[in-house]
Amino acid sequence: MPTPYESSEIRFSDLAKDASINALLGGTQWKDDTISYSYPSSNSGLLWSQFFNGYGSPFGNGEPWSSSFKPLTASERFNFEKALQQWANVADIQFVQVAETPEVVGDIRPAYTSDPDGSVLAWSYLPSYSPAASDIWINTQSQLNREEWNPGSMSFETLMHEIGHSLGLKHPFYDGSSSKIEYQDEIEGEDENEGDDDDDDDDEDDLFDSVLPDSLDKVSYTIMSYTYADLEGEEGTGFSFHPTTPMILDIAAIQYLYGANDDYHAGNNTYTYTDAQTYHETIWDADGTDAIVYNGTIPSLFDLNPAGGSVIGQSVYVQANGIDLGLPVPNVWIADGVTIENVTAGQSDDILIGNHGSNILNGGLGIDTVIVEAPRNQFSLSKSINGYTLSEKDESHNQDTLINIERLAFDDYKLALDLNGHAGEVAKIIGAVFGSNTVSNQMYVGIGLSKLDDGLSYEQLAALAINAAGLSDHDEIVALLWKNLFGSAPQESDISPYVNLLDSGDITVGGLTALAADSSFNVQNINLLELSHTGIAYL
Repeated sequence: MPTPYESSEIRFSDLAKDASINALLGGTQWKDDTISYSYPSSNSGLLWSQFFNGYGSPFGNGEPWSSSFKPLTASERFNFEKALQQWANVADIQFVQVAETPEVVGDIRPAYTSDPDGSVLAWSYLPSYSPAASDIWINTQSQLNREEWNPGSMSFETLMHEIGHSLGLKHPFYDGSSSKIEYQDEIEGEDENEGDDDDDDDDEDDLFDSVLPDSLDKVSYTIMSYTYADLEGEEGTGFSFHPTTPMILDIAAIQYLYGANDDYHAGNNTYTYTDAQTYHETIWDADGTDAIVYNGTIPSLFDLNPAGGSVIGQSVYVQANGIDLGLPVPNVWIADGVTIENVTAGQSDDILIGNHGSNILNGGLGIDTVIVEAPRNQFSLSKSINGYTLSEKDESHNQDTLINIERLAFDDYKLALDLNGHAGEVAKIIGAVFGSNTVSNQMYVGIGLSKLDDGLSYEQLAALAINAAGLSDHDEIVALLWKNLFGSAPQESDISPYVNLLDSGDITVGGLTALAADSSFNVQNINLLELSHTGIAYL
């Protein structure tokens, strides 16, 4: 157990085979997986090391000796423990609170002190043999002293960031042993002695000089980053709603150091999302058969791939001065190595992407598309009671059940599956107006689908098709429909009743064309039943 004058045992971290993990390793970690924390209530010299490897002379004005020193409030402690728990959820570590005495303190000790630069939110120290190891200092001049530390705030993200340092993680862009996190996207120079561990071996530190490429050095991937940017590179100074968990690279790095928490969400779990709140998190799930369920109305993207990012419900944006920038950022990620088997989408037009296992992909309401990141010829498709079964030919374990899915998009091919909906209506109109052989025209099908998906009515699309055929004369229109339905040119007596209806205005061109399209003759001509088993291709 640490005292004000000595730390718990540490060990030097081994390098990983994964460069993205090495970019987050600070070089040291706690030897024990039970890590204590305590809340300093005083800057008394009895509670802080006055030696050179601690905080030095109490007559200085830094950290515990500052007149601005103050303890955390009850609500701040509550949220600090929430932040600790986010790390304990994913890693094989346990946090234990201890009461501070002149003989015993925690490994991690959060308190307030002052830095005149208000953009500096907080700073902390890596595990080391210094009594200052893993201490976390909150700047009284920063926004953390002015706002609640609720999940989703910059303050809560900052707590998780600093705890990350206290556990042995560094910034992904720098090989220093400690740092300050600043409320800006431009990294300013760090204090020369800040976070230095006098007992660290310089050669050992040099091993941990990996950095992430710019494409990964983003808070969306690691809360140890300073860069707030969307996936297209639009940068700002924060998010409209900040991460509430460690992100995918943080989880990989902390699990490399301490092991994974194999007891967290080890059963069959359902992750339910609604429009009532905003989310920004990474799912760590140890085992079981699991599902994402969205009960909402906002068009969303669901990606079940490990390390995949989804956009679910209320959008999260990169912001500058409170203004949303760029495109929404993924707000629900799945940690690498985690398998979420199933998803039920919401009430709008959604996109679903399965993983390489067997998934149940339920689109719910709306016009929903499953994206398959492979060519069409690698998969077989068959009709089932509830929808369709999509199977990868060379991978028997990859068999997806598609429910309420209207569209399939392969790398080289698109299929419309809603033959009882818009796809069926398009096929029938094409058959009635252009002939049954034309139903295979992918461009025609694509145009028709886009019109109906955008809100055009069935009759309006029918009238548009007649117009595209270049016909306006009622006799010619009825003759065309008759021939496509019955395969031969009509007699005058065959078409005159329908021409009279059009001439008198008792029925519109679109209405008559829709009636012809819905006729059993046309349905049989285009083989709608067979199309319902195979889907209809479109561009």
